[in-house]
Amino acid sequence: MGEYRRLLLLVGVLVVLVGEAYCGDPFVFYDWNVSYIDAAPLGVKQQVIAINGQFPGPLVNLTTNWHAVVNVLNNLDEPLLMTWNGLQHRRNSWQDGVSGTNCPIPAGWNWTYNFQAKDQIGSFFYFPPLHFQRAAGGFGGVIVNNRPVIPVPFGTPVGDITIFIGDWYTRSHKDLRAALDAGKDLGMPDGVLFNGKGPYRYNNSVPAGIEYETFNVQPGKTYRMRVHNVGISTSLNFRIQNHNLLLAETEGSYTSQQNYTNLDIHVGQSYSFLVTMDQNASSDYYMVASARFVNTTIWSNVTGVAILHYSNSKGGMYLPGPLDLIHKGLSNMDRSMSLKCLC
Repeated sequence: MGEYRRLLLLVGVLVVLVGEAYCGDPFVFYDWNVSYIDAAPLGVKQQVIAINGQFPGPLVNLTTNWHAVVNVLNNLDEPLLMTWNGLQHRRNSWQDGVSGTNCPIPAGWNWTYNFQAKDQIGSFFYFPPLHFQRAAGGFGGVIVNNRPVIPVPFGTPVGDITIFIGDWYTRSHKDLRAALDAGKDLGMPDGVLFNGKGPYRYNNSVPAGIEYETFNVQPGKTYRMRVHNVGISTSLNFRIQNHNLLLAETEGSYTSQQNYTNLDIHVGQSYSFLVTMDQNASSDYYMVASARFVNTTIWSNVTGVAILHYSNSKGGMYLPGPLDLIHKGLSNMDRSMSLKCLC
């Protein structure tokens, strides 16, 4: 009987060990080539920083507790780091891509980041923090999904849309950096981009031929829109013509759900909205990001405009135009105080 019990104990230990070996948290692997490409988001040809030829860069899609292994090859002409804005790096701060805890990746070299999205969920983004390179791009989204066993405090949206808004200069990041080093002001940005693209030509102030972003949706469906301000200095007011923005999450915390017609998104911030396509489906609608806390008359062209396109739309936009969609409602302070975390 003693031998039998020892055998059962041994089998039990083996089952536990094998289970741990095969049930560990998954890994996802990415290989990135960071380089310059030519682009003209505001109609002026310039070099932007792309990842695997993409501007913005590829999406990092994880689930809680998954490990990300990101091999970054630096094909720029200067040192590079990648930082993961909002992600917690517990006991491995050297993976955060910040100068002082991470040595820069020399030009022509590579470095492999290896980190875990431990006990996290939410919407984040990555960007290059050195040498003002963020002003040239190199950014992309990070999604950390809930594990299937953990309920989400809202119904499953039919789609998930990542949106990058940010101020943009047609001068190179090196020229901008030199201006700052010389104690000069950067001046007014040349525009605002949506996902690396310039504004829809809503009036003659926008040069002809600029590529703009279009978001395709189905009428009656609800989408999760993850909006990130990846700019360098300008707070932006985000809004969608005639549509409510139901705030659901911000940078890893679900919020008390509240409707907004517009919301200020400051540099580095990320918000998730649930947006229901409940308007007249025969038309398209403006999606707008405009500068805040500035002289709006002087800064009127610092406005990004994308198109929300219903699948059965006949084209054309409802009036008023995007510059007439003024950010009304709560003051900035009241908006901030209205945000409540479901902690």
